[in-house]
Amino acid sequence: MRRILHIRTRPDDALAQTVATQQRADAQCQVETVDLTVPEPDYDALLESIFDADSIEVW
Repeated sequence: MRRILHIRTRPDDALAQTVATQQRADAQCQVETVDLTVPEPDYDALLESIFDADSIEVW
């Protein structure tokens, strides 16, 4: 199964949401989203997710 990580740097990005939703519909993909717009992002968890991912998309 392909692991895709979306890193969101802008709040309410409609394109990022649309792409992630379409990828989640694919049974061959596991999609994770990390939102860096929150007040205190968990950078340790982000680093682990980056190394676990097959593909990374930054928005």
